[in-house]
Amino acid sequence: MKTFFTFVVISLGCLSVARGQGNLQYRDWVYDDFIKTVQLYPNSPQPAAQMASPVISLNSRQQLLLEFDELFNEAYNYRAKIIHCNANWQPSDLSPLQYLQEYNEYEIDEIDYSFGTLTPYVHYKFLLPRPTLPGNYLLVVYAANNEEDIIISRRFMVYEQRVAFTDKYEIIRRAPYSLTKQQLQFDINYQGMELLNPMDYVSVNILQNQRWDNAKLNLKPTAIREAQHILEYNHFTNENAFDAGNEFRYFDIRSLKYFGFHVRTARFQKDKIFAWLETDNPRAGLAYTLEQNNMGQFYIENIERKIPDIENDYARVTFTLAAEQYAEDVFISGRFTDWRKDSSTRMRYNKTTGVYEATYILKQGHYDYQYVLASPKMANTIEGNKRETRNLYEIFVYYRSPKLQADILIGYYKFVYALN
Repeated sequence: MKTFFTFVVISLGCLSVARGQGNLQYRDWVYDDFIKTVQLYPNSPQPAAQMASPVISLNSRQQLLLEFDELFNEAYNYRAKIIHCNANWQPSDLSPLQYLQEYNEYEIDEIDYSFGTLTPYVHYKFLLPRPTLPGNYLLVVYAANNEEDIIISRRFMVYEQRVAFTDKYEIIRRAPYSLTKQQLQFDINYQGMELLNPMDYVSVNILQNQRWDNAKLNLKPTAIREAQHILEYNHFTNENAFDAGNEFRYFDIRSLKYFGFHVRTARFQKDKIFAWLETDNPRAGLAYTLEQNNMGQFYIENIERKIPDIENDYARVTFTLAAEQYAEDVFISGRFTDWRKDSSTRMRYNKTTGVYEATYILKQGHYDYQYVLASPKMANTIEGNKRETRNLYEIFVYYRSPKLQADILIGYYKFVYALN
């Protein structure tokens, strides 16, 4: 049971990290339907920072900021903890004392109430402490009086740049030609450190557009040039090939008075706001068209000089896709859904009108999205796979430290795959 937030000083103790707690999942997840608009990004006042990956350098002063809303009138008392994970996103055996300088229990006490909105909510902020060890981490937010009552889990990464990479132009140039795939061929130079048995102790994870649902995990080198301290990743099958996908669709709901791009109309009804997007159509059979989008991300902002954190309202946004009925379920997909394929993002087919429809509660902002099918192999059936599509790729290099018996993040590289 959650407890209301009070300004009481609570003594802090060292929180032991339990294994396999209740419903904890080691991925980006929201466990409570009243929790909305969860964001974790490098702290900056610029709206564009909200779309940045939750990745920071061990040697910088950058900190990550967590923000989220809860659709209640009253604030609750929440705490957070941080769990070190191996490259496979399972918890390591490290003690919090090995990667944190403080007790692993943090009060989330920066709280504001919504102002002038039809939907009441409480806005929470938490500036994460900086870990002292590079690696994968899971941020867990839970009710203060019950560690098992988890509301949010979020992945983030801290890297120490000990290796060098092939530049992006060479990576793209070396990719085998394909109309539907984007394959990454690259080398890793490890002259800056000694690696013991890199074939077994080094692994690489690759993300496309900050997604973990289609990530390439635990990639091993295809060859090692020991004299030059080079690890080659030149796969010629599909180990590191991604479906190219298509440019993301987007809509702009930063104003509820003046409809932005792709918003057909909006209506205020008592204590609720409803909005409808323009009807979409499948794009798989169409020629590639360059679209100005943010590669699946979203940010919270308005154009009316309000304070977005607490003055942006929530709307029930209806998506409509005009298409023949598919054999598989259709889902709305984007960073704002955490790329989930479940009942919360599934679209319903109306046989009378011949359209798919779904409604999602969203805070005012700018959103990218796509329509996907259930199975990974058929996921892009509606949008298509176009080799020219711009995608953000991130390469993470992990080394199994013999001393720590845990995976540390020794290299990070990101670039946009663009043919023109």
